[in-house]
Amino acid sequence: MEHRQWTVIHRKHLFDSSLLVPGIKPIPSGITKTTGRLATLSRIDAFAVVILCAFVVGTWLPRFRGPIDLRWDGAVYYILGTSLAEGKGYRLLNEPGEIQAVQYPPLLPLIVAAHQRVLGTSDPIIVGQSLRLSFFLVFIFYIVGIYLVLRNHLPLKYAFVGTLLCLFNLHTYLMSDLLFPEIPFAFVTILFILCSRNHSRRIYSILAGLFAIAAYALRTIGTTVLAIWIAESLFKRQFKTAALRLTLSALPVLCWQSYISLVESGPRYHHAFYDYQRANYLCYNVSYANNIFSLKDPFTPEAGRASFQDIATRFIHNLTRIPISLGAAVSSTTRLWELPWKSFNMPFPVATPWPAYGVLITLGSLILGGFGLLAVRRQFMIPFYVLSSLTAMCLTPWPEQFYRYLVPVAPFLVLSLFTMLLTIRDQSYKILPAPWKAAGLAVMISLVFVILIQQSLTLFVTYTKWHPEVVYNGQHDSGAQHRLFFYHDAYRALDKGLEWLKLQANPIDVVAGSMPHWIYLRTGLKAVMPPFEPDPAKAQQLLDSVPVKYLILDEELAIDTRRYSSAVIRSFAAGWKRVYSASVISEFGDELKDRFEIYERVDSQITSAAAYR
Repeated sequence: MEHRQWTVIHRKHLFDSSLLVPGIKPIPSGITKTTGRLATLSRIDAFAVVILCAFVVGTWLPRFRGPIDLRWDGAVYYILGTSLAEGKGYRLLNEPGEIQAVQYPPLLPLIVAAHQRVLGTSDPIIVGQSLRLSFFLVFIFYIVGIYLVLRNHLPLKYAFVGTLLCLFNLHTYLMSDLLFPEIPFAFVTILFILCSRNHSRRIYSILAGLFAIAAYALRTIGTTVLAIWIAESLFKRQFKTAALRLTLSALPVLCWQSYISLVESGPRYHHAFYDYQRANYLCYNVSYANNIFSLKDPFTPEAGRASFQDIATRFIHNLTRIPISLGAAVSSTTRLWELPWKSFNMPFPVATPWPAYGVLITLGSLILGGFGLLAVRRQFMIPFYVLSSLTAMCLTPWPEQFYRYLVPVAPFLVLSLFTMLLTIRDQSYKILPAPWKAAGLAVMISLVFVILIQQSLTLFVTYTKWHPEVVYNGQHDSGAQHRLFFYHDAYRALDKGLEWLKLQANPIDVVAGSMPHWIYLRTGLKAVMPPFEPDPAKAQQLLDSVPVKYLILDEELAIDTRRYSSAVIRSFAAGWKRVYSASVISEFGDELKDRFEIYERVDSQITSAAAYR
C-alpha cells in the first residue's frame, strides 16, 4: 500500500507511548515505524478522518443557521469581548459602574472582540453568526485532533470508535453550540499533547508552550496543562529546560493574578456602586478563589462561611462522584440513559435506573484502571493531566457541572478506557480456557456497542425533541430564526418578557434577574443579580442600594433566585407592582401558572426596609 509522509511523535522519553500495556502495539497497525522522527499515515487513516468530518458536518447541519448560543456564561464572555472591542478595558458592561471583571481569563473575550472589530458591530446576532462558524471550524479540527491522539496509542478501528464516543457525547456537541471556552480549551490541549510529544523539530516544543499558555488564558484550570509541560522536562531530567518552562509558565499566571489583586485592592472594589456588588456569592463579580473557598455553598450563602473542614468534606463528597462522572463522560449521564425512552412514551428496558448506574460505575472503574496501567508503564503525561483536573474539580462546590468540566479530558478518558479493555481482551486470550478465549473481546464489543446505541438515541432525541426553533430581534432591526439546544418554555417566557420590558423601560432603569448578562444583551438595560439574602428586609435594602426598578421572578432557569426575590415581594407588596406575568410549561410537561413575573418598583409607595424593621 502506498503511504504519504506524516509527522508523528518521538517515542524515547518517559511521557511517550513506547511502553504501552501488553497487547497494544507501540505503533498502531497502519502506521509504519521509523526511528526517531517520521512515520507514515495510511490511506485508511485518511478515509477514517474524512468519515469523522462527515459525521461532524452532519451534526452541525441543523444548527449552522443563526448566532451561537449566548445564554448563561456565554453572555458574560460576549459582554467582556464587547468591552474590549470598545476600548473600555475588561469590564462587565451590564453592571452599574461597568465594574472590572476578575473571574474569567481573557482569551475567549479577546476572540469575541476580534470578531466584533472585524465585523464593525457588537450586535449579538451578527457577531454571533460569525462566532458559530468559528466554533464549527474549531470543532472539526478538534475531532480530527482527537483521532490523531488516539491513533498514536491505539489500532485504527479503536481510535475511530473512540473518537465517535467523544463526538456523540451530548456534552461535547452541546458545548460546541455555546459561547463557552470548553471546546477551544479542549482543542488547544489536544494540540499541546500532539506537539509536546513530537521532537523531530524544535518548533513543536515552542508550539507546545504557546498552546499551554493559551490553555491557561482560556480557563483557569489550564494551570494543569502548564504543570505537565514543566513536569515533562523534570522527568526527562532536563532541569534547565524545566526552569525555562517554569519561568514562561509563571508569566501568564502572575500577570492574571496580579491583575485580580490590583482590582481587589482598589477603592472601587471595596466601595462598590451598590452594597452587594462584590458579595462573594455573586460568582461573576468576584474571583474564583473568593467564590469557591469563602462559602460552604455560593448559591446558599446563609449556610455560612467555609472552613478548612468544610472544603475537605466537599472534596471527599465530590471524589465519591468521580467514577460515575467518568463513566458518563465517555457515554451518557444517568438521566440521559432513561430520558430518550420517555421522550417517545416508551418504557425504559429495565424497571429501575440501577443498571445505568452499574454501567457508569463499571466504565469509570475501567477508566481509572487504564490510568493505573499507563502510570505503571511510565506514561505519566495524560494520567497526570487528568488527575490534576479531577483534583481541581473536586474542590469546586458545583458537582452538577462535572459533566461540563470533563468535556476537555474526554478524549483521554476514552484512551484510558480502551487501554484497559484491550488489556482485558489480551489477558483473556492467555488465561481462559479455549472455549472462553474470546470472552474479553465479546465484553469489549458489547460494552462499546451499548454506549454507541445509547449515544445515538440521545443524539436523535436531542435534535428532534430538545432543539426547538427560536426567534430573536436584535439591534438595528436585525433578527434571527434558528434552533438552540434545551430552549425550554422557561427561556421562551423570559425572552418574551424581555421583549415587552425593552419597550416599557427607560434607558436608565436597572433590572434584577437570575440571568442579568442575558437581560443586558436582550434589552440594553443595566442588569444585576438579585441579592441572595433570606431576610426580606435586608434584601429590600440591598435592592434599594442599586436601585432596582424591575425585579424578575423566573422559574427553571440558570440559578434559583426566586426563593429570595419572592420573599421581598410578599413582605413589601405595597412597593412592588406586578406588570407582566406568564405561565411556564416545565420540561416535564407540567404547567406552572404565572411562574414568570416582572415587578416594577412603585416609588410613590415605597416602604423602606428600615421602617419595616
